[in-house]
Amino acid sequence: MAASNTPANQLHTADEDTIDLSQYWRIVLRRKWSIALVTLLFFVLGLFIAIKSTPIYQASAKIQADPVQPNATASDQYIMNSMVFLFYETQYEIIQSRKIAETVVDKLNLVERYRQEQAQLKLLGEETSLISELKNSIKGLLASDDEAQTEQVPMTDEQLRIMLAYGIQAMLSVEGGMQSQIINIAYQSDDPEEAAEVVNAIADAYIEFGLESRLGTLKDTAKWLGNQLDELKATLQASEDKLAAVRNSSGLMDSEQQARIANTQLSNLNTELVRAQTLLSQAQEMYSQVQKLDRSKGDYLSLGPVLQNQTIRDLVREESNQKRAVEELAERYGEKHPKLIAARSDYSGAVANINREVDKIVENIAKEYRLAQVQLENVKELTAKTKNELQSYQGSSFEITRLEREVENNRRVYESFLGRLMEADVSGDYDASNVRIIDRATVPVFPIKPRVSLIVAAALMAGLFFGVVLAFLREALGNVFRTPDQIEEQLQIPSLGITPLVKNTKTSVAPEKQYLADQRSTFAEAINTIRTGLLFSDIDNPPQTVLITSTVGSEGKTTLAINLAVAFSQLDKTLLIELDLRKPAIAKDLGFKNKKGLSDILGGAELNSDVLNQLEGAANLDVITCGTIPPNPMELLSSKRFAKLLDSLKTQYSHIVIDSPPTLPVSDAAVLSKLADCTVVAVKAEGTKINMAKETIARLRKVNANITGIVLTQASPQKMSYYGAHYYQEGYYGVDPKQA
Repeated sequence: MAASNTPANQLHTADEDTIDLSQYWRIVLRRKWSIALVTLLFFVLGLFIAIKSTPIYQASAKIQADPVQPNATASDQYIMNSMVFLFYETQYEIIQSRKIAETVVDKLNLVERYRQEQAQLKLLGEETSLISELKNSIKGLLASDDEAQTEQVPMTDEQLRIMLAYGIQAMLSVEGGMQSQIINIAYQSDDPEEAAEVVNAIADAYIEFGLESRLGTLKDTAKWLGNQLDELKATLQASEDKLAAVRNSSGLMDSEQQARIANTQLSNLNTELVRAQTLLSQAQEMYSQVQKLDRSKGDYLSLGPVLQNQTIRDLVREESNQKRAVEELAERYGEKHPKLIAARSDYSGAVANINREVDKIVENIAKEYRLAQVQLENVKELTAKTKNELQSYQGSSFEITRLEREVENNRRVYESFLGRLMEADVSGDYDASNVRIIDRATVPVFPIKPRVSLIVAAALMAGLFFGVVLAFLREALGNVFRTPDQIEEQLQIPSLGITPLVKNTKTSVAPEKQYLADQRSTFAEAINTIRTGLLFSDIDNPPQTVLITSTVGSEGKTTLAINLAVAFSQLDKTLLIELDLRKPAIAKDLGFKNKKGLSDILGGAELNSDVLNQLEGAANLDVITCGTIPPNPMELLSSKRFAKLLDSLKTQYSHIVIDSPPTLPVSDAAVLSKLADCTVVAVKAEGTKINMAKETIARLRKVNANITGIVLTQASPQKMSYYGAHYYQEGYYGVDPKQA
């Protein structure tokens, strides 16, 4: 458990989680020719479609649609912003409706034109061509009796009209009208003149439809208003007559005017009541002050009205002067002096005058208090009386008020309907439209379809896309080995190396003789790598007998065995034994003419130069071929005589390489693997199925074979470089001694 948290494992997990974009790029490079082929096919298909497609022309017209309907009056000249969107969506639907399309069919007489075109086609023989006859015959055989009968019946004018209308709808497009009041109408057709005619006819039909709809609505509205107006007039007249009769019988005048007068009186009385209450409050306060003062002590002089009286002020000033004169004369003369007596008499008169004036003011305060009380009582009585009269009036005039309200309501409804009727009459004579044609359609010169460059570009992009997708699918679904890493991951067995693919041509060296031809080549270095891996698989006891097998045939097993034997011969005496006794190939590949071999030895022949073949250029290598093909290879290889022969050969050779049959077709390799020190399985790059290789390993393990490693054979250097630069590089091999 602890080992799972080691830094190495954490690093391995991090590497797995990292997306390697270069890996995807290498997949693309590896499949570049298939991608190019798919792209080319799509390009040709796109070009064919663009060339064969019928040219389509588009004519367009530009119209202005005002959400506000034109009106002779100033009413209804505004529309809510939230309704503008609904208005234009509605106009789009109207323009694209079957109603407008059928109107266009009628305007342009398209039904008759269609029949004329069909008649011309029949005259030209198009309908009676061999292909058409065959198609009609096939349709007649496949169709039921009802369908065949239906097809023979010609279409009526109405059916053709509807069919052509649907065709116009299908090729019509409408847009615009959100950021501005402009609506663009476009129509596509293979006939440029027809496209322009249809667009202009649609614009005209749309304007006519709007006018007809608006005028028809106004006429219906005016008719309904006229009928309603007569009824309203009679209702108003009846309510007015009833009101007049009630007024005459009760002797009351207009209830509204009378109520207004009564309310005014009551309001004035309430104002007088407030004023009388205020005056009484002020008079009562002043009267209370008078009651609290003592006249004998001269307290009345402190009253506000007394102090504010101008006469009192003058008398007080005069009294002060008289008092000062008495004091001056008293100091100068005696008490009986005539001047002092006269002065005192004048002073007494001044004081008496002041007292009289003060008494008048106090008496006036008392009178004002009593008058205020009387006035308040009078106002209260009058107010109560007015309220009683008003309540009595309201009770008696209720019926009149109700009748007046009824008359007023009837009059308003009547006047409203009368105004609407007059507006409808005026608007009905106003034939202005809210739609105006800004630009009429002209005959298009150039087709809009097919756009060759766009189709070709789209085809190239689609081809490239599907090519890449196909490449990744083939990569993902390909159940073959491509890299040594994949071998180790799938089979859990070390990879000893790879052998490059060598094309077998007339001028090139055969793959079986590559090591002999150039021991400094890439192929030779790959064999040396495999040889080194085998020698170091067990340093203390390196394997002496190496068995080479494969899953099935044609996987490079024999080529690997021959070149590996030559590589071992560079170290010490080596023997190559061909034990594929069913389909031997070494003698033919190496050009040996000796027909004797292993089967002959086991049959009694001696191990001499007649059986041991020498390969030119490999002095330490002996080769024992199959010899005569035996009828029972399995019994021969399982015999004790073969085991003794192999033990004897081990004493004579340091290295023995055995080329055995494939593992899956026959059981020879399983038997031989028990006699060999190690077993090497050859798998063909991008050829050997993974499940078949797993079955091979399972069979060998059942017999306890010592599987040392796997060799990836016939690996293309260029393709291997796509899996990573480390799989194939132009290595450094030093200086060729021949050129030194």
